[in-house]
Amino acid sequence: MSERVRLIDDPVLRKVCTPVDFPTDHHFMVGLLETMNETMKASNGIGLAANQIGQSLRVFILKKGDSYQEYINPEIVSKENLVTFETEACLSIPGTYGMTKRYKRVSLTWVDKNGIKNEGTFEDMEAFAIQHELDHLNGKLYIDQFSPLLRKMTLKKHHKYLRGY
Repeated sequence: MSERVRLIDDPVLRKVCTPVDFPTDHHFMVGLLETMNETMKASNGIGLAANQIGQSLRVFILKKGDSYQEYINPEIVSKENLVTFETEACLSIPGTYGMTKRYKRVSLTWVDKNGIKNEGTFEDMEAFAIQHELDHLNGKLYIDQFSPLLRKMTLKKHHKYLRGY
Protein backbone atom coordinates (compact mmCIF):
# COMPACT_ATOMS: atom_id res chain seq x y z
CA MET A 1 0.00 0.00 0.00
CA SER A 2 1.49 3.33 -1.00
CA GLU A 3 1.62 6.40 1.23
CA ARG A 4 1.41 10.09 0.48
CA VAL A 5 4.84 11.63 -0.16
CA ARG A 6 5.43 14.43 2.32
CA LEU A 7 5.99 17.80 0.68
CA ILE A 8 8.59 20.43 1.46
CA ASP A 9 6.57 22.20 4.16
CA ASP A 10 6.26 19.04 6.30
CA PRO A 11 8.53 19.37 9.38
CA VAL A 12 9.45 15.66 9.29
CA LEU A 13 11.63 16.40 6.23
CA ARG A 14 13.79 18.79 8.27
CA LYS A 15 14.55 16.43 11.16
CA VAL A 16 17.67 14.28 11.35
CA CYS A 17 16.42 10.70 11.18
CA THR A 18 17.00 8.18 13.96
CA PRO A 19 19.22 5.13 13.34
CA VAL A 20 17.47 1.76 13.26
CA ASP A 21 18.46 -0.42 16.21
CA PHE A 22 19.14 -4.06 15.43
CA PRO A 23 17.71 -6.46 16.17
CA THR A 24 14.57 -4.67 15.11
CA ASP A 25 11.04 -5.81 14.41
CA HIS A 26 11.62 -7.63 11.12
CA HIS A 27 7.92 -7.60 10.23
CA PHE A 28 7.79 -3.81 10.70
CA MET A 29 10.94 -3.28 8.61
CA VAL A 30 9.73 -5.47 5.74
CA GLY A 31 6.37 -3.67 5.79
CA LEU A 32 8.05 -0.26 5.80
CA LEU A 33 10.29 -1.20 2.87
CA GLU A 34 7.36 -2.59 0.86
CA THR A 35 5.32 0.57 1.54
CA MET A 36 8.27 2.72 0.50
CA ASN A 37 8.67 0.71 -2.71
CA GLU A 38 4.97 1.00 -3.58
CA THR A 39 5.06 4.73 -2.86
CA MET A 40 8.19 5.21 -4.95
CA LYS A 41 6.62 3.30 -7.87
CA ALA A 42 3.33 5.21 -7.62
CA SER A 43 5.29 8.49 -7.68
CA ASN A 44 7.58 7.43 -10.55
CA GLY A 45 10.62 7.96 -8.36
CA ILE A 46 14.07 6.40 -8.39
CA GLY A 47 14.62 6.71 -4.66
CA LEU A 48 12.72 7.40 -1.45
CA ALA A 49 13.74 8.13 2.13
CA ALA A 50 11.62 6.90 5.03
CA ASN A 51 10.95 10.43 6.27
CA GLN A 52 9.29 11.22 2.95
CA ILE A 53 6.43 8.99 4.13
CA GLY A 54 6.56 10.25 7.71
CA GLN A 55 8.91 7.66 9.27
CA SER A 56 11.90 9.47 10.78
CA LEU A 57 14.26 6.49 10.43
CA ARG A 58 17.66 6.24 8.70
CA VAL A 59 16.31 4.16 5.82
CA PHE A 60 16.14 4.79 2.10
CA ILE A 61 15.56 2.72 -1.01
CA LEU A 62 16.69 3.04 -4.61
CA LYS A 63 14.99 1.56 -7.62
CA LYS A 64 16.76 -1.54 -8.93
CA GLY A 65 15.07 -2.97 -12.01
CA ASP A 66 11.51 -3.93 -11.02
CA SER A 67 12.44 -4.03 -7.35
CA TYR A 68 14.54 -1.94 -4.98
CA GLN A 69 17.68 -2.01 -2.86
CA GLU A 70 17.30 -1.03 0.78
CA TYR A 71 19.85 1.00 2.70
CA ILE A 72 19.47 1.05 6.48
CA ASN A 73 21.76 3.23 8.62
CA PRO A 74 23.84 4.22 5.56
CA GLU A 75 27.11 6.09 5.95
CA ILE A 76 29.42 7.47 3.29
CA VAL A 77 32.98 6.33 3.98
CA SER A 78 34.62 8.08 1.03
CA LYS A 79 33.72 10.43 -1.79
CA GLU A 80 35.55 11.57 -4.90
CA ASN A 81 35.30 14.12 -7.69
CA LEU A 82 32.79 16.86 -6.88
CA VAL A 83 30.87 17.69 -10.07
CA THR A 84 27.83 19.66 -11.19
CA PHE A 85 24.66 17.57 -11.43
CA GLU A 86 22.25 19.44 -13.69
CA THR A 87 18.89 17.79 -13.21
CA GLU A 88 18.36 17.03 -9.53
CA ALA A 89 14.72 16.72 -8.55
CA CYS A 90 12.76 15.49 -5.55
CA LEU A 91 9.40 13.81 -4.98
CA SER A 92 8.89 16.18 -2.03
CA ILE A 93 9.27 19.26 -4.26
CA PRO A 94 7.38 18.21 -7.41
CA GLY A 95 7.44 20.39 -10.49
CA THR A 96 11.02 21.54 -9.98
CA TYR A 97 14.60 20.54 -10.62
CA GLY A 98 17.92 22.26 -10.33
CA MET A 99 21.67 22.22 -10.60
CA THR A 100 23.56 20.91 -7.56
CA LYS A 101 27.03 19.77 -6.61
CA ARG A 102 27.42 16.05 -5.96
CA TYR A 103 30.30 13.62 -5.78
CA LYS A 104 30.68 11.44 -8.84
CA ARG A 105 31.83 8.44 -6.79
CA VAL A 106 30.93 7.43 -3.22
CA SER A 107 31.68 4.43 -1.05
CA LEU A 108 28.99 3.49 1.41
CA THR A 109 28.33 1.13 4.31
CA TRP A 110 24.79 0.13 5.24
CA VAL A 111 22.75 -2.64 6.79
CA ASP A 112 20.05 -4.65 5.02
CA LYS A 113 16.67 -5.59 6.49
CA ASN A 114 18.21 -8.71 8.07
CA GLY A 115 20.84 -6.67 9.93
CA ILE A 116 23.68 -7.76 7.64
CA LYS A 117 26.34 -5.11 7.04
CA ASN A 118 27.14 -4.26 3.41
CA GLU A 119 29.55 -1.98 1.64
CA GLY A 120 29.82 -0.80 -1.92
CA THR A 121 31.09 1.87 -4.25
CA PHE A 122 28.71 3.74 -6.54
CA GLU A 123 29.25 6.08 -9.46
CA ASP A 124 27.34 8.64 -11.47
CA MET A 125 23.52 8.49 -11.12
CA GLU A 126 23.61 5.90 -8.33
CA ALA A 127 26.11 8.02 -6.39
CA PHE A 128 24.02 11.17 -6.96
CA ALA A 129 20.84 9.40 -5.81
CA ILE A 130 22.55 8.03 -2.69
CA GLN A 131 23.73 11.52 -1.72
CA HIS A 132 20.25 12.94 -2.36
CA GLU A 133 18.60 10.31 -0.14
CA LEU A 134 21.26 10.68 2.57
CA ASP A 135 20.56 14.41 2.59
CA HIS A 136 16.91 13.55 3.35
CA LEU A 137 18.01 11.42 6.30
CA ASN A 138 20.00 14.41 7.57
CA GLY A 139 17.04 16.81 7.29
CA LYS A 140 18.29 18.48 4.11
CA LEU A 141 16.78 19.05 0.68
CA TYR A 142 18.57 19.66 -2.60
CA ILE A 143 17.36 23.27 -2.69
CA ASP A 144 19.42 23.96 0.44
CA GLN A 145 22.38 24.25 -1.93
CA PHE A 146 20.71 27.17 -3.73
CA SER A 147 21.14 30.88 -3.17
CA PRO A 148 18.18 32.55 -1.41
CA LEU A 149 16.95 34.00 -4.72
CA LEU A 150 17.15 30.69 -6.60
CA ARG A 151 15.46 28.88 -3.69
CA LYS A 152 12.62 31.44 -3.75
CA MET A 153 12.20 31.05 -7.52
CA THR A 154 12.22 27.24 -7.22
CA LEU A 155 9.59 27.28 -4.48
CA LYS A 156 7.44 29.62 -6.56
CA LYS A 157 7.65 27.13 -9.44
CA HIS A 158 6.76 24.29 -7.04
CA HIS A 159 3.69 26.14 -5.73
CA LYS A 160 2.58 26.95 -9.29
CA TYR A 161 2.91 23.25 -10.14
CA LEU A 162 0.78 22.31 -7.12
CA ARG A 163 -1.94 24.78 -8.13
CA GLY A 164 -2.17 22.95 -11.45
CA TYR A 165 -3.26 19.80 -9.65
